[in-house]
Amino acid sequence: MKQVVIVGGSGLVGNHILNVLAHKQDIAVTSLVRKVVGDANIPSISEMIFNFEDINEYKKIGSEIKCDIFFCCIGTTIRKAKSAENFLKVDRDYPISFIENIKKNSPKTLFVFVSSIGAANPRGLYLSAKSEVENALRKSLLPYIIARPSLLIGKRKEFRPAEQLGGIIFNKIDNFLKKINISEALAINKYVPIKATEVAECLVHRAIHYDKTVPGIVIEGRDFSNVTNS
Repeated sequence: MKQVVIVGGSGLVGNHILNVLAHKQDIAVTSLVRKVVGDANIPSISEMIFNFEDINEYKKIGSEIKCDIFFCCIGTTIRKAKSAENFLKVDRDYPISFIENIKKNSPKTLFVFVSSIGAANPRGLYLSAKSEVENALRKSLLPYIIARPSLLIGKRKEFRPAEQLGGIIFNKIDNFLKKINISEALAINKYVPIKATEVAECLVHRAIHYDKTVPGIVIEGRDFSNVTNS
């Protein structure tokens, strides 16, 4: 029985990951939440109240809470966080706290981090936060999967007009470049919007079938679609 812990299960990708995990056998899932929702009613998934401001809570992962695979899908927006400081606390500080404590308590745990395309060469607060987490994860020497999706397609709880507009524009550009056969040459495929369901299915598959002989992998672009080849 694989023990999976997920944080950010209420978000777009995290919610789809929970849905995929719910249909897997021999997997028990603990979803860390601020408050119990309890609307899933799935026996293999249990919700656990987690105080993100208490460092002692992080120490439980890998010790009191057994963890073979940890999915880190947590994130917010500046608008919702209301300040850069609060944004960084959620998108950078919380994930790094998980990394540091899992490293101490369960160094063989596979850490799956949902980052973003552009984090390799970050510009701006959002990508810089993702980049810092990626760097911390690599330095920890935990086995890892870093996911760098582009704009995500899916129904969010909050409306993000910029994402929707960007998705339409990039799809049109990608379709045009495919017609003239230069999409791959320009590496534009990395920036094409992708369904959140595809990202979730890919990450769960890669995590369950993770090759322990490699220190870590980065997934971006159309790699998310190559689930059966992973």
